[in-house]
Amino acid sequence: MLDFFKEEAVYIYIALFVFGIALFIVTRPFMPKKSKIALPIVAIFLILGLLAHYFYRINHIKEVAKAFNEGKNILCIDKTNKIGSVLVKKGEWKLKDDTFIHPEFPRGYNIRQCIVE
Repeated sequence: MLDFFKEEAVYIYIALFVFGIALFIVTRPFMPKKSKIALPIVAIFLILGLLAHYFYRINHIKEVAKAFNEGKNILCIDKTNKIGSVLVKKGEWKLKDDTFIHPEFPRGYNIRQCIVE
């Protein structure tokens, strides 16, 4: 459960902001009483969106880790060089937790920023 909040923290804040706006709008005195029916619909829509995004990200992480363990090349986003990506190969790189680490490379790359080549 902690992984869910860590992974989706920004999206949870955005969903709470959107829900807050909906709550503010439907509680105005000039809005019809039936407009409050929209609150559960908005809440369900936001919760389903958060869950769908979370499971998509978890599936992506598993897919990249599986491909790396099978020896496939992985491309990771790197905004510090002109090419824009770094090629991660199994023999040179190691996967520690959710980070690709190379002993001679100055930084590691989070698996969330990588795709299978």
